[in-house]
Amino acid sequence: MSRLDYTLFASTQTNPGGPIVQYVDDEPIPIELSTDSAGNPTRAGLIGYAIAYAIAFGAAAYFLLI
Repeated sequence: MSRLDYTLFASTQTNPGGPIVQYVDDEPIPIELSTDSAGNPTRAGLIGYAIAYAIAFGAAAYFLLI
């Protein structure tokens, strides 16, 4: 859903030409595994997820074992 960017509107409200009105999406883009044109996960995407999970597991193990 789009909403008015109040920060930009407030900072440009005193412009001689009038304020800048801009609408922005407030919904975050969902994080998905990258896929090829056939819908299969790419090798780089799988490697990236493996590295991310290894880092997360290592950090959790590090802080739990201290």
